[in-house]
Amino acid sequence: MRWIRGIIAATALLAATACGEQTTAQNQPGAGAEPPPASQELSRAPEDVPHDGPVPMGQIDSAALPEGYPLDVAVSEQGRTLTIVAQEGGCTKASATVEEQTERKVAITLVESKPADKNVACTMDMRYPPLTVELEEPLSDRKVVLDHETSTH
Repeated sequence: MRWIRGIIAATALLAATACGEQTTAQNQPGAGAEPPPASQELSRAPEDVPHDGPVPMGQIDSAALPEGYPLDVAVSEQGRTLTIVAQEGGCTKASATVEEQTERKVAITLVESKPADKNVACTMDMRYPPLTVELEEPLSDRKVVLDHETSTH
């Protein structure tokens, strides 16, 4: 979840910069008539840089996920890393695999593996681990198609 730390750091930097600029602007004659300082212009991300952060819900196809499955997908590392919150519990273990990458979509299968031995005692807790997958190209506006399967190990 590096993107969360990045957002927090950027917010702190922006707040510190804004406070410093107010002090400077008050000490200059005609402060209200001047164009904004260059630092404000640089605080905006260039439009050609891929977006990092939550993937919009309209860009996610979750029709194949079980009812009640968490739906939390984020993109980072300039669009090349997807972090998907999965679901596991008791003796099960979650994993994610990129199945297909095309110009229009990225298909990912979320696998919940359970032990082959049916005599294993398992707890009833649920966990929601973040799983990451690497993409060949930045996600951009491609659709994220999520599938789910259960396997035994």
